[in-house]
Amino acid sequence: MSAHASPTKPQPRKPCVKSVLTSWVTSQGWKPFQFQRDVWRAIALGQSGVLHATTGAGKTYAVWLGLLMRCMAAPRQRSGIGKKPLAAPLTVIWITPMRALAADTHLALQAPLAALGAHPDLAHWTVGARSGDTTNSQRAAQNARLPTVLVITPESLSVLLSRADAAVVLGSVQA
Repeated sequence: MSAHASPTKPQPRKPCVKSVLTSWVTSQGWKPFQFQRDVWRAIALGQSGVLHATTGAGKTYAVWLGLLMRCMAAPRQRSGIGKKPLAAPLTVIWITPMRALAADTHLALQAPLAALGAHPDLAHWTVGARSGDTTNSQRAAQNARLPTVLVITPESLSVLLSRADAAVVLGSVQA
């Protein structure tokens, strides 16, 4: 007696996280500096530290791409229906000292996500900003559902921390 198993479709291989992001860097006409590669490696190992470099040296992408690599490499929770990925919860809080810098950082963090949005681990990621410039309608939308990445000023972070549900809201934060 022969048993015939129904053929299963091979699942497409998920591209290597690091290669996806380094390809994006290269597509921008950039070459990663050694300190950026060192930061990526440290973040992948779960290490923490302080990054000091001159303005315009690439600190934002050193940290941001390292965080993306780590988050993309982690297993994603999937829903039971159709095994679709769940919408990404608040995962990263990026504290910036000034409202103007928050706006610039918000745009800088969105750029690789827009380019890599089709990647299955980033498809549901969103970036939002919260500062004194955030409109009431934006605040209401964020109160209903925070973005995956929240660029925030210290004053707005204080307000977020004072919420009654702060422990629940911030429970999914990884960085």
